[in-house]
Amino acid sequence: MVEYRVSFRYARALLELAVKAGIADTIYTEFQKINFLFESSRELRSMVSNPIFQLWKKKQILTSILEEIECSEFTTTFLLFVVDKRRGMLIESIIYQFGVLFNQMKNNLPIQINSAVELNDKLKNEISSRLADWTKKTILPNYSVKPELKGGFSVQIDDWVYDATLKNQLEVLHRKLALD
Repeated sequence: MVEYRVSFRYARALLELAVKAGIADTIYTEFQKINFLFESSRELRSMVSNPIFQLWKKKQILTSILEEIECSEFTTTFLLFVVDKRRGMLIESIIYQFGVLFNQMKNNLPIQINSAVELNDKLKNEISSRLADWTKKTILPNYSVKPELKGGFSVQIDDWVYDATLKNQLEVLHRKLALD
């Protein structure tokens, strides 16, 4: 709970500054790159959050990584500030909270769509269009294929799930038959 509140405050402050500077879109894009690095490197996550690492060494490594992926001075300064405040373990949470706040500001809604087979473009557009009409937001779909679903698809929006998969229908049928 404390982590959420602290990271939310950092993210909100950063978004306010980025909007005033007119670079909110740039920061969002850079944060997506940084988030990918954190997700793919356990060593980076460990180094940034570990209090045993010397602060100057953390900042040096982080600066060189951010230069390598061509982050703006604004993003670099902010992340070094977070490390200076010994809040490095919150970087991933801050990036997540920033993304949530940014999408709310832009009226975007990221959704996850899982299907048993690859959906054709017509069906993808139909699903996105109906969800956009229903939510009154710009849909940012992420499609993935999961053969274990056996058939159909599921849509996840935050913690709400619409499950129209064959696997789910079979489980419902099994529960009904088991109770009778």
